[in-house]
Amino acid sequence: MRHSFLREERGVAMLLELVLVAAVLVLVGLALYQSNHRTANPAALLNQQPAASADTVAAQAATAAEADVNNDAEANAAADTASGELSSVDDDVTNLGDSFDENAF
Repeated sequence: MRHSFLREERGVAMLLELVLVAAVLVLVGLALYQSNHRTANPAALLNQQPAASADTVAAQAATAAEADVNNDAEANAAADTASGELSSVDDDVTNLGDSFDENAF
């Protein structure tokens, strides 16, 4: 009994690859189509909270701005403290220069 084998297998692989690519593209297209045509959930529409009033938004913005100012003030105070410590260390090092005999070593 004789078996017939495919002599040219590159064509079959190319055809299989094209079929797989087409299948993936069809699935992606269907997913996009379904996501665009899905209706909104009525329960989600009922649970939506009304938009905040202008006064509420302004009050929230003022609170956030005040918090930023307080954070900046704390950062400036910490920087001033660090600067003062650095100045005192610089003064100590400057005054230390004549306190020992360099030739004694």
